[in-house]
Amino acid sequence: MARPLRIEYPGAIYHVTSRGIDRRKIFNEDKDCRHLVHLLKEGADFFRVEVIAYCLMSNHFHFLLQTKEANLSRFMQRLNVAYTRYFNYKYNRVGPLMQGRYKAIIVGSEEYFLNLSRYIYLNPIKVKEVRAKSRNEKRIFLRRYKWSSYSEVLEPKKRSKYLKSERVLEYVGGDNEKGRKGYEEFVLEGISREISNPMDELRYQFLLGSDKFIEQIKANFIKDKDLKPFLPENREIKQQSIKKIAEVVAKEYGVKAEEILVMRSKHKQARKVLIELSYKFCLVNKSLKELGRELGGISGPGIVRVHERLRNELGKDNQLMNKITKLAKAICQ
Repeated sequence: MARPLRIEYPGAIYHVTSRGIDRRKIFNEDKDCRHLVHLLKEGADFFRVEVIAYCLMSNHFHFLLQTKEANLSRFMQRLNVAYTRYFNYKYNRVGPLMQGRYKAIIVGSEEYFLNLSRYIYLNPIKVKEVRAKSRNEKRIFLRRYKWSSYSEVLEPKKRSKYLKSERVLEYVGGDNEKGRKGYEEFVLEGISREISNPMDELRYQFLLGSDKFIEQIKANFIKDKDLKPFLPENREIKQQSIKKIAEVVAKEYGVKAEEILVMRSKHKQARKVLIELSYKFCLVNKSLKELGRELGGISGPGIVRVHERLRNELGKDNQLMNKITKLAKAICQ
């Protein structure tokens, strides 16, 4: 079977899934899920992607996303590469983690958008241990499930700033008590009775929407009988050298680039910022081992530790966050 097309355009909505190779686990513990969610947030910030819904299961994940630019492939490449390298280092394994390419379905029309969000959020109760539970037990289980954005739809106080989970409420009365209760009942219908699977209405392996939406996509992006698409210009990540990044960071901190490219630099914050920006800009085409070698001999796990610690610091230090944002822009020029 031919691979589904990759069509990208500003404003596109996608249901994205990726599964572990041979259906093996890609999350062994909460820390792994937490790291993937962190990468999702980081990528959403960097690529200007709206995360509407997500659900992580032991061997796969679901995202409902909207891209402001035509850059889904870059967003997903960065996320999958970074997570695979994290997982392989942590569990001392080599080779691919995901089974083939991620699957991206383009979603149109309100009906499909709403049904698809329910389909994503019901995943946790499909596992064998939960299937036999009562309706109320399943309701509670879904609201308490940590690795889904479902609880953030229903409880505004829990919502992360980078998530747009409330978007699904637009179709059931809005982001208010009535709308949230209505959406919960809509989702719970999938527990109480047999509902249609939105995937059953998939067209051309990658389109889900009304006939009008399908025709618009075909008219704008699909040419001739061989279905070769016209892909709009992607927003590229400029692949930067460690040397250039070091020069930009060094200039900001008033030091020499070679002083922060050594393992035990006395300029500690500048060194951490260099590692963070190298991680952000260079991980797509370099391994953690290669990055570490160019950064003065730091190990791959060491890079990940610096990255995680710094991201925690950024949540408490707006000045440092602004500085890193400024440096990132300078690097891209």
